[in-house]
Amino acid sequence: MEFVILSDADFETFAKGHPQGSFIQSMDLTRFQRARGQEVELFGVTRAGSLIAAGKLVYTSNRFGYKTADCAKGPLMDYSDPAVVRFVVEQLKKHAASKKAAELRISPNVRYIARDEDGAEHPEIEDNRPLLKELEGLGFKHQGFDMNFANINWMFIKQLDGFADSEELIMGMNYRTRKAIRKAEKNGVYLEQATLETLDDFYKALSTAGDEKGFTYREREYYEQLLRNTSDEFTKLMMAKINIPEYRASITERLEAESKTLAELKREVEETGSKKKANRVKVVQDLVDSYERSLKDIERFPDSVGVATVAAIHFACSGDELTCVIGGTVQDYIYFNGATSLYWGMMLHALNNGYSRYNFYGTFGIQGQDDTGHGGYEFKKGFGGEVVQLIGDFVAPVNPLTFNAYRVARKLAGAAQTVLGRLPLEKLPVVGKLRRNH
Repeated sequence: MEFVILSDADFETFAKGHPQGSFIQSMDLTRFQRARGQEVELFGVTRAGSLIAAGKLVYTSNRFGYKTADCAKGPLMDYSDPAVVRFVVEQLKKHAASKKAAELRISPNVRYIARDEDGAEHPEIEDNRPLLKELEGLGFKHQGFDMNFANINWMFIKQLDGFADSEELIMGMNYRTRKAIRKAEKNGVYLEQATLETLDDFYKALSTAGDEKGFTYREREYYEQLLRNTSDEFTKLMMAKINIPEYRASITERLEAESKTLAELKREVEETGSKKKANRVKVVQDLVDSYERSLKDIERFPDSVGVATVAAIHFACSGDELTCVIGGTVQDYIYFNGATSLYWGMMLHALNNGYSRYNFYGTFGIQGQDDTGHGGYEFKKGFGGEVVQLIGDFVAPVNPLTFNAYRVARKLAGAAQTVLGRLPLEKLPVVGKLRRNH
C-alpha cells in the first residue's frame, strides 16, 4: 500500500461513488473551502495501483499557533479490513506531523450501531463497536457519544431505494405529514431556489428562523461564497413561498363556492328530509368553517405583504445523498407548513435524480419528550426513516510535546479562571475587577 496526494479529479471520482461519501467529503465543498482561504489537502491510499481509500484533510490553527489536521466524516475506506485501517491512520498521522500539526482528528462516516426510527439498537443488523477499540489501539481517543452540534453524529435518514414514484413515497409517511404536504400544495405554497440575486430573501428567512428557534447559522457572506464556488446541484438554498393576495383570493373563492353548496344542501334537506344530504351538510359545513378560520388566521397579513418567504433551508446534494444542512420556518408563517413543503419537495428531487438517501441531518431529543429538539425529531419521523448514530470523533496526538503542553496550558487556564470566579470581588486582582465590572 502507498500513501499519495490526490488530484481533484481522482478524489472526486472516488468520493462520489463511495458508500461513506457525504457533502463534507466532496469536491464541491473542497473548492468552497479553498476559496475561503482554508488549507485543504486531498489524500489517498493505493494498493497494486488501485485507489482503496481517500479523504480530505483541513488544517486549522488557533491564535496560539496550535495546528489541527481534521478529516471530518472520513477517511473513506473499508473499516472491516484491519490492515487497511492501520496503514491509513498511521500514514495520516505521519503526514499530519510533517505538516506541523499537533493533532489529527478523524470521524468515520460509519454507524456505531444500527437503530430504528425510535432509536432502539439493532446490533444484529450492524455493529461497529469493536472499531472503537481498534482505533484506540492505534493511538486515538474517542470523544464520546454526546450530541455533537459541530460535527453532526446523530441523524435521521430515509432510504429512497425501492420507491417507484411520488405516490408510493408519500404513502410511506404518517397521516399528519401527508395531510400537511397536501394542504400546503392546495394552498399554493411553492419552492424557489435562491440565487445571488435572491439571496437576501433566503438569508432573511433563515436568520429570522435561527433567532426564533435558537439555532446557529452562518453569516450572509458564507452563503454568497457557497453560491459562487459550488454547483447549483450541490448547493441548494431553498425557500418556501406563498403569494398572500393570491392565497386570500383562493380561500375566499372556495369559501363562497362551499357556502353556496351548503345553502343548497340545507334547502334540500328541509324539503326532502334526506339523511344522505344531511350527512353531506356536515362535511360541507366543516369545509366552510375551515375556510373561515383560514381567512381569520391570515388577517394579520395584508395583501401589501405580497409574496412571503415562509421557510428557508440549506440543502447539499453529493454522491448518493441529499442532505438537509440547516434551516427552519419563520414563526409568523408556521401556518403554511413551509418546512414540510421543503422537505417533501427536496425528497421528490432526490427520488427523481437518483439519490438513494435523504438525510435530515442533525437530530436531537430522541430519548424523550423533555429532551431539547424532541419536536424536531418527531417532525422528521413523520416522513419515515431511521435514527443513525455515527461512531463519533477521534483525536490522536501527532506532535506529543505540543499536544500535551497545549492541554496542560488549557487546564491551568481553566483552573485559574475557576479560582478567580470564586474569589470575592475585593480579593480579585485589578484586571479581574475590570473584567467583572465591565
